Amino acid sequence: TSRLHDFMNPLLVMMETWPGLTEVIIVWNSPRETLTSMAENTDAPSPNKKKADRNREIQERQYASQLLQWHNNSTHPLRIFFSLENGLENNLLNRYHPLLQPKNEAIMYFDDDGPFWSKDAMITSGFELWKRNSDVQVGAFPRNIRYMSQRMKDTGRHGVDSSIQAIASNARGVDLSPQTQSKHHHPLTFTPICRNVTGDTVEYNYFVFPDFDAHVLLPSGTFLHRNFLCFIWHPAFEELRTYVVTHKTYPDDMTVSTLISHLSGRAPRTFPREITDGVKEISRNRRMLMLEYDRDEKEER
Repeated sequence: TSRLHDFMNPLLVMMETWPGLTEVIIVWNSPRETLTSMAENTDAPSPNKKKADRNREIQERQYASQLLQWHNNSTHPLRIFFSLENGLENNLLNRYHPLLQPKNEAIMYFDDDGPFWSKDAMITSGFELWKRNSDVQVGAFPRNIRYMSQRMKDTGRHGVDSSIQAIASNARGVDLSPQTQSKHHHPLTFTPICRNVTGDTVEYNYFVFPDFDAHVLLPSGTFLHRNFLCFIWHPAFEELRTYVVTHKTYPDDMTVSTLISHLSGRAPRTFPREITDGVKEISRNRRMLMLEYDRDEKEER
């Protein structure tokens, strides 16, 4: 409930202004009572609290009440999925569970604390990219793995070149099925790691967001086809899911993104998080050019 402040305002904007948003699912991993008790609490906040904290508490109650009203209204697009009532445990991977039964093929994910990207970034750019690449994960919050050995760097560089050739061929309508890849001389392969034999090591690069060299995507602002949900929760991957909930960092983001890439045999696709207003940019560039022109004129005089 402490994060209601983070997502309620962005959620309102999305529901009111984003086209095609016909369903909103909030995955609630706590007991339902944590939400209902807050909404039903009519006691005045403690006078010992700061005024800002008292106002925040009152607003949180209003947010909780609003969410429950939307959930109980069958005509409203928002519904709350109470994980514990559906036989699930408190698990970050519940947002990928097939029990959610999303109506739409495209699922757009946001963490409850964001970040939340603009309509231009998500709909104009991201969703359009997903429609052309619905068999992979598409997002705007990328990370990558740093190869530390020269062998892996060379292999990875070859993989990038092969992917570029594959994308260019696909744009020309070339069949990229496994049966025809060898014929076009750009087989799509993974970069193997052989720690014991060749001393290969890797590092998780969490310092930058490498848009053009992404290996994994963080969940907020990603698109995923609903068919992947059954694969993520398939019994074959139970060991991976156990690893996520028992590891001290709960790495659901890296695990899911890597798993999807292995299932699809393709790297994730990325789109820009910020869309620049072209008219403003052109106007700004024009002003800069005029300033440079005036300066040159003065220097010539």
